[in-house]
Amino acid sequence: MAFFTAMEFHEGELEMRSAMQVPDDGDNPTVAALSPQLSNHLQIAPLIAIGTLDKEGRPWSTVWGGEKGFSQPIGSGLIGIRTPVTGKHDPVVEELVGTEATGQVFREEGKGRMVSGLTLDLETRKRVKLYGRMIAGALSSREDEMTGHSETVAEIQLVLKIEQSLGNCPKYLNSRHIVPAPAKPVLAHDSPQLSQQALDLIEKSDLFFISSSNRDQDMDTNHRGGPPGFVRVVSNEESGAVLVYPEYSGNRLYQTLGNLTINPLAGICIPDFDTGDMLYLTGRCDILIGKEASAILPRSNLVVKITITSARFVSQALAFRGIEGARSPYNPAVRYLTAEKHMPRAEEAELQQATLLSQVKLTPDISRFRFSLQNPAKYTPGQYVTFDFSRHLDMGYRHMANEDPQSINDDYVRTFTVSNAPASIPDPVRRMKDDEFEITIRKVGTVTNFLFQHDGREGDHRKLQAIDVGVKGFGGEFEVTQKHESDSAAFIAAGVGITPLLPSLSTLDYSLLTVFWTIRKDDVGLVLDVLKQHPNLGSRLVVFITNESVESDDVQKIKEFGAKVQLRRLKQTDLQDVKVKKYYLCTGVPMRKQLMEWLDGKKLIFEDFNF
Repeated sequence: MAFFTAMEFHEGELEMRSAMQVPDDGDNPTVAALSPQLSNHLQIAPLIAIGTLDKEGRPWSTVWGGEKGFSQPIGSGLIGIRTPVTGKHDPVVEELVGTEATGQVFREEGKGRMVSGLTLDLETRKRVKLYGRMIAGALSSREDEMTGHSETVAEIQLVLKIEQSLGNCPKYLNSRHIVPAPAKPVLAHDSPQLSQQALDLIEKSDLFFISSSNRDQDMDTNHRGGPPGFVRVVSNEESGAVLVYPEYSGNRLYQTLGNLTINPLAGICIPDFDTGDMLYLTGRCDILIGKEASAILPRSNLVVKITITSARFVSQALAFRGIEGARSPYNPAVRYLTAEKHMPRAEEAELQQATLLSQVKLTPDISRFRFSLQNPAKYTPGQYVTFDFSRHLDMGYRHMANEDPQSINDDYVRTFTVSNAPASIPDPVRRMKDDEFEITIRKVGTVTNFLFQHDGREGDHRKLQAIDVGVKGFGGEFEVTQKHESDSAAFIAAGVGITPLLPSLSTLDYSLLTVFWTIRKDDVGLVLDVLKQHPNLGSRLVVFITNESVESDDVQKIKEFGAKVQLRRLKQTDLQDVKVKKYYLCTGVPMRKQLMEWLDGKKLIFEDFNF
């Protein structure tokens, strides 16, 4: 039986664990040796990310591979790596074995150069970290026929003495099938101010590798993954671009961030698995926690900001390509910069509490919920309310949650459009107190499922469980207005997308309004509810029912209000004869994109809720 020396957390890791309020009841699972897990994974992983320091002490990262078996354990805690690499412009290759493929063997004296790594199999979404010292290395060239014709390729050989290893979880790794390809590197750009090619790569990337060091004691290389575009560009000045990315919930060892706490320098590489291009960069990092994090990247509690000091964009740098597979179910949605999107305000403390008063079921999956506030509700038509349900739904830290992966990074903050007019606008139908408001929503996820469990009828509160929900405020600018007598408009809605229009209906001249509303057959009850409250809207309404082939009694009731009904999807021809000055769009993203093509050149108004 093998026994391994237990690792202790270093000062930077302890500082991060304290800052993130991690209970001091866990051990560091890092193995102070070449573990059996690493030995086995080396032999089957088609990729390995490698990090080292340059002569100025700056970390750099790269990724090598293409085929399984290019790295192997060779006994006595040593591993060997032999694989085609970028012969030029790879900063890690340059630092370890130079730029000339002469076959000269570089032997390290004393402790040897620090090298960190990450073996990676994207098909199985498994990874194992390693750290060690370089014993020897060489860069040579050889003939290779993997592409069907002879190619002269650069090949690195490296021997490392492993001092640490650690298996990691598969969260945020997106699946890819790796295949070898010849590297034909061309240095396209060399500046801390990024080129458009580099910016485009960052925008589409769902993975990068990051290396950091704990002074001269050890190093760490790991990956960061997420949805495409999870890395955001704050600025791109001549002095150096600034990037930020969210640190999602992980294993709470904080090995990368612990290093950055001590030595705030990081080396990053961002591969393009489609083209073989690579962006190498190194820079200085700032770790943002809590309010500082959310101020720049809303809905984030932990953010890393990188100010680039040196960068290279190398086209066709990789000796492999990656065929895209399934994306990780743990990936949150992209979190956009405050400067990129109009965000709901998220104060450090909740402004007040809202008490759920009633639920009125309009369809099997759509209900209207009424809330009361401690103070008068201050909002304008079309605005949304931002709720915080974390007190009811947050189960605390969990490393993995395969039964509900999205819950790992869920802050349980949600925005819903207020569907009633504010007290400042007289509404003859919906008479409500000035501290009350309503939302009309579909049951689609964790938060809405929670709300729908609290059943009840208006006027009968005995069946309702009393719950209070944090309210962070009201926001948004999606108001349907008519500022002039000839201010005509069309409102195009899908499903509950009708709700931003409802608070304004009592103030609008219907003769200047045309409404196109596409719904599913099961949502007809919502249409009838709206028409009962606003019967004069019927003459200006066209309803498209997408999965109904026979007119039902409810369809007949809709027609009795004067509305037109089409048992099909909305078509471009339905909009051709509409003569209005502006169009309000409140649909899902795919339909909105289609409408924007159909209405090219028209004045379009919509609000993007992809926070």
